[in-house]
Amino acid sequence: MINSIDLTIGTAILLIGVAYWTVSIAEHNNNYVDVVKSDYIFSKGIETMEYLSKDGTLENAVLLYYFNEKDKAKKLLEDKIPFNNYVLYIDDNVLINKSNGVNNSVYVLAILTLNRSEGWYVMYGNDTFINISGERFMDWDEAFNYQNYANYPIHMPVYLSRNITTSKVKLYIFSN
Repeated sequence: MINSIDLTIGTAILLIGVAYWTVSIAEHNNNYVDVVKSDYIFSKGIETMEYLSKDGTLENAVLLYYFNEKDKAKKLLEDKIPFNNYVLYIDDNVLINKSNGVNNSVYVLAILTLNRSEGWYVMYGNDTFINISGERFMDWDEAFNYQNYANYPIHMPVYLSRNITTSKVKLYIFSN
């Protein structure tokens, strides 16, 4: 026979169980929502880096960066990265920092194989020796008119690829 004390104990156990279940579901859902947000941001980051790689923007930005045109590289990338809070590195050097103090981040990496020393160089010298300049230039005219080599009888711009290396472009995306 069931008496009132048994019903009270059963109801208390049921309420405690339902409370634990509710807390568990709420915590699980919050964690799940965070995972879904991170996955979405990561997917958008990969999509952005793929787009920047395919259209040549990343390569152009890296080359501008290594020609000491950091402001042009920054502007080129800022116009095409659709995020509000992010940090972008080129070979472990910060190029763009728009983190705004946000801590939780998603990390996306693109590794580009390109020639960072490709460009116009000046072949200069005279009848007894010929050298190639250590400086590189962005275009033929700039190389030809560079004053350090203009007084040699032989001074001719040449387009060279000296070595091939990889560049790492890292994108840290911070959720809002």
